[in-house]
Amino acid sequence: MRKQFLACLALALLASCTNSGTEKETVEKNNPKTEVKKEVKSQTKPKKRLAMPVLDLNVRYPKKIVDLQDIADVEYIVLETHEDGLAGSNHYTTLTDSLIITYKFSSKDILLFHRDGRFSHSFNREGGSGKEYSIISENLCVNPEQKEIYIYESARGRIQVYSFDGQHKRTLKVRGDGFEWGTLYYIDSKSLLLEDKNNVGANANSPRPYYRLSIADGSKQRLPIKVEKRIRNGESWYVKETGLFWGIGVNISPVANIGGELIISDFALDTVYAYRDERLIPIARKVNWMKNSGQPWLVTLDAITDKYYLWHAIKKTLKMTAWPDKTFLQDRYTGECTQIKLADKNITDKKYRFRHRASANLFCLPKGYIMQYYPAYSLVELYKEGKLQGELKEIASKLGEDDNPVLMLAKFKE
Repeated sequence: MRKQFLACLALALLASCTNSGTEKETVEKNNPKTEVKKEVKSQTKPKKRLAMPVLDLNVRYPKKIVDLQDIADVEYIVLETHEDGLAGSNHYTTLTDSLIITYKFSSKDILLFHRDGRFSHSFNREGGSGKEYSIISENLCVNPEQKEIYIYESARGRIQVYSFDGQHKRTLKVRGDGFEWGTLYYIDSKSLLLEDKNNVGANANSPRPYYRLSIADGSKQRLPIKVEKRIRNGESWYVKETGLFWGIGVNISPVANIGGELIISDFALDTVYAYRDERLIPIARKVNWMKNSGQPWLVTLDAITDKYYLWHAIKKTLKMTAWPDKTFLQDRYTGECTQIKLADKNITDKKYRFRHRASANLFCLPKGYIMQYYPAYSLVELYKEGKLQGELKEIASKLGEDDNPVLMLAKFKE
């Protein structure tokens, strides 16, 4: 009897230990806290972007030819040819969610197309009245939030404000220190940036050429960016024999609205700034903008993605031919940089495929996009010579030489 009792007790204790272990394992398996701890241990910390990537023009970066289609999703937008909407191969084009807005310099027309390229409408308010403008060029900018278009008349010290359908809404008197030549850039629904382009070299009267301008009343404040011995993309000089001024320029700007964010990359400074919430935030550096020859390299950001900076540099010379230029793709996480040539693989002509620079610097585009205009006559010529392929070949087969240009829009893959 005693032996039976001891045997039963041993079996009970054994069962108890076994159940306790099973219950403990069950609790651990079903305990969410335990699972979270295990997950956290197995996770790796995400990589952080560099606070200040550096582009050093002294460095010989590796070179590479890159087909746009390999790094970006490319689409072609055929701007519809319309008797009221004849566009030139303009820069300073704004792409909104639903519209493409540009202008024609010669006729002073403002042109609006649907996002797919269909012509929407145009308007022209050229004249001398208080509600009209006298000139239109890169001094036009677009407010996509309030659907307003601003045209800066520097000689008259005012900005004309129009709705997207061309109705005059108001005139802003540009208050404060006066100057004759400037360019507008959209910041946000409250303000614009006004760059004093006359404040360069021998004409400089202040080392602070950038202003924040109120959309409400036209008042302006200088931004705290000091620029000594400022340089710009243009060059002009007086020819004594003829009594005339000559000038050359190139399409590169120290200011750009990229993805809704204003970027300032003044050519005479090493620091690149983003203007956010009325603050200047350093986002990158560029080294050696002035070579030993004394000829400056004009360096700006052409595009920004979550992963990359696309840089463009142009050597400023007094030659009337094309200025030497370089394009760099830089990883924002590692700082690694490659000098690249971007090419549209649907253009097989070796000379033409590198002739047009795809950029967001001269346009106002969403983040991660670059754009370029292809003149219709160029595409027609390339088509006749058999130097196009794919979708672009099909598009060119339907174009006339006098048609509106085709936009090449590329969105970088991440």
